[in-house]
Amino acid sequence: MNNKVLFASVLVLLMASGCQSNMTKEDWGTTLGTVGGAVLGAAVAGDNKWLGAAIGGAAGYFAGKMIGRHLDEQDRDALAAETVVALDSESAGTSTWNSSKSTASAEIKTGEITYKSEPRQVKRLSTVAAVPSIKLENREYQTTSALRVRSGPGTGYTTITTLKPGDVVTSAGRTDNGWLMLAKQEVTIGYVHGGYVQPYNPVKEAQAQGIDLDSVEDPSIAKQEAFAGIDLDAVETTTSVVTAQTGCRDVQISVKTDQGTESESTQACQKADGVWELG
Repeated sequence: MNNKVLFASVLVLLMASGCQSNMTKEDWGTTLGTVGGAVLGAAVAGDNKWLGAAIGGAAGYFAGKMIGRHLDEQDRDALAAETVVALDSESAGTSTWNSSKSTASAEIKTGEITYKSEPRQVKRLSTVAAVPSIKLENREYQTTSALRVRSGPGTGYTTITTLKPGDVVTSAGRTDNGWLMLAKQEVTIGYVHGGYVQPYNPVKEAQAQGIDLDSVEDPSIAKQEAFAGIDLDAVETTTSVVTAQTGCRDVQISVKTDQGTESESTQACQKADGVWELG
């Protein structure tokens, strides 16, 4: 298996469905080295819809701009995936992308995130505390140790349940003090501290399970999902209003091909579901 995939670390960032699911295994292999496994992650983590939408939206942006006119579809998808990775970083910075099958390359510069706030209704278990505000996200994380799920964002709150090492959870938002608001089917289940989880990496998980993604036609990664036994139809829920913070940031993208260099400056903003939208 490609070493760039094996050591992709965090950059996979839960790559999801919606990114060229009709590509052949050979196509995935061609694109693989371009973003260190990000596009392959899109093929094997097919239920993380938010990032699939993000990649698709970014690819559509490049397809509709002069900046993307000299890139073929695979390179546009790969650049879109790398752009989503850059946008998802909390800090301003510069990242680069290089095609593994052409001379195309790109530089992606992102500015600091500025947040805007708006009220949103959040459904939660009746035993779970409401919070005044969250930074909106829709991410899958994996626990790095046994971890208590608490009824509120702090150690003073009661323990609802305990997660096992390796459990995969979905965070709907991050509180001001760094706790994740965990959700299932858009219902808040409880809170865990963000220091004891890491972004779920399907390629790394495949490696841990001994799955050779290059040798299977339809890769399927079994996830150790948390809260599988919770029947939301059988528990009492309530609704509260939270101040949801969504981010915007400036983005400058320069693409170099054998036809020359083209640049575009735009702004990316998060939509209500946490997906970054360019332009």
